[in-house]
Amino acid sequence: MTTRTEFTLASGGTLVVESEDTGAGVAPAGRGSLERAGATVRDSLHTVVNTASDVIEAFRAMPRRPDEIEVKFGVKLDGSVGVILAGGSAGVHFDVMLRWSPENPAADGDDEE
Repeated sequence: MTTRTEFTLASGGTLVVESEDTGAGVAPAGRGSLERAGATVRDSLHTVVNTASDVIEAFRAMPRRPDEIEVKFGVKLDGSVGVILAGGSAGVHFDVMLRWSPENPAADGDDEE
């Protein structure tokens, strides 16, 4: 059965998230149901923002701070829970890319005259 969950946007609109219920059992035939989420999308994403902030701050605390930090992870909206960080069956998967620019050679003393 298809379940649709409606989230309210801060701008006043709505976002409908559709998911397939993979659980076994008897369900009424039809196009599915529409649930109202208990929180707005913005409120639900608050957890994602805090998670991203913690991950980035951890890499910024490195002795040689990266010039760029890129973090990717999946997000699943759920009407009763809010946001779920989506991952494999055992946990969440983060893709992290750290980039450093080459050091300034003049700063290393290689260009002494």
